[in-house]
Amino acid sequence: MQDAIDRACGVVDFAELHWTRERTLSVGYGDGHLQSIVDNDLSSVALRVIDKGRLGSTFGLRPDEPSLVEQAVRAASYGDKATFSFAGAAEAPRVDHYHEEVAHFTAEDLVRLCDAVRDAVRRVRPDVALHVHASAATTRRTVRTTLGANMDDRSTSLVLAFGAPIRGVGVSVNRSLGAVGSFAAPLDLVAEFDTWYAWTENASTPRTGRMPVIFAPEASFLYLLPLWAGLAGNAIEKKTSPVTERMGETILSPRLTLRDDALRAGDPASRPFDDEGVPCQRRTLVESGVLRGLLLDLRSAAALGLASTGNGIKRELFTAGTEIQPNPWAVNWIVEPGDSSLEAMIAELDEGLLVTGGIGFHSGNYSQGAFSVQAVGFHVRAGRVIGRLDRTMLSGNIYTDFLRVRSLSREARRAYTSMLSAGGGCAPYVLVDSLQVAGV
Repeated sequence: MQDAIDRACGVVDFAELHWTRERTLSVGYGDGHLQSIVDNDLSSVALRVIDKGRLGSTFGLRPDEPSLVEQAVRAASYGDKATFSFAGAAEAPRVDHYHEEVAHFTAEDLVRLCDAVRDAVRRVRPDVALHVHASAATTRRTVRTTLGANMDDRSTSLVLAFGAPIRGVGVSVNRSLGAVGSFAAPLDLVAEFDTWYAWTENASTPRTGRMPVIFAPEASFLYLLPLWAGLAGNAIEKKTSPVTERMGETILSPRLTLRDDALRAGDPASRPFDDEGVPCQRRTLVESGVLRGLLLDLRSAAALGLASTGNGIKRELFTAGTEIQPNPWAVNWIVEPGDSSLEAMIAELDEGLLVTGGIGFHSGNYSQGAFSVQAVGFHVRAGRVIGRLDRTMLSGNIYTDFLRVRSLSREARRAYTSMLSAGGGCAPYVLVDSLQVAGV
């Protein structure tokens, strides 16, 4: 890898090399039976250069590919004007996110974990078409620049997901768990799966109008993605964000505190540096409803005359990967829990929704805080769940509707969804006073 940087030094003004190696072992079960064992060992490289003041990029499998630098130089001849510099030398913080046992997991280890979950589910739900998936991954990220950045990190993750489709419906009831180290079959999640699957036996369509909505951790992307879009430095730079020039002002309910904790120990989403080689941080973005921080990569930080916050991540709304240019993105989001419980939230509702997901998020104007989706989840009436949602639309705006949050649960969990980040984040149940619901 150093050879590539050395070659670039003699050809271009500045260069940045990003190299990811990931080994992922996974097993999959369909209808309770083992169907697949997959072992992937992948390598991918991105080289960015600034040559004669212009930015160019190219991609490959390994940093020793002889044509990488030449390809990047050709790209730079057609590239945009470079408005920022690559990362310089810095010390990355220590992060506890590697576990030797998971790094050496075998297919037999994953099969045993899946078997234990399958057997536990079958004891309570013997007739469901159960799917189970488990994966153990070891990831190594390296970023080097001609300005002296030299970052290297190794992490592990063990992820388990299971669920079953609702009969006659195109969605499933799913549960998931992830950690840096190993864990046993999560019997508490199996019990929760059993309860929630029982709620799907009846379909129910709520009335049209405004009503309270409980957002499950799995549905937190509905309000967090609009917020991240508003906090992104490129939106602040263009003055298209609803929170432009609102630092220190109240933008959400005083009950809401949100952090980006990239250094959280034992968390598979944590990391010591971003995809540009800038050290990551533990930061408060919204404190008791008050805006305290932004998400900045090198490009947007330079435009605003600020320093990068270590949030240059290679991902966009629906995709991620080495070939994606870095964008401002939350690394490991944490919504601070409250003092209520899901049971108490449900019990106090005359009518409302417990939302576990949404279909069609892309159709909303999320960059302005708005979302409009087909709601997935459950209908609550007279303090109890009466069935799964059917033909139900949900819409809202985080900057208006989330000024009135009634309560947050004590329990919080990681929400594994590709809509947010590779590792997801951690959120409680959030009860919002009133959102627009349409039963169609």
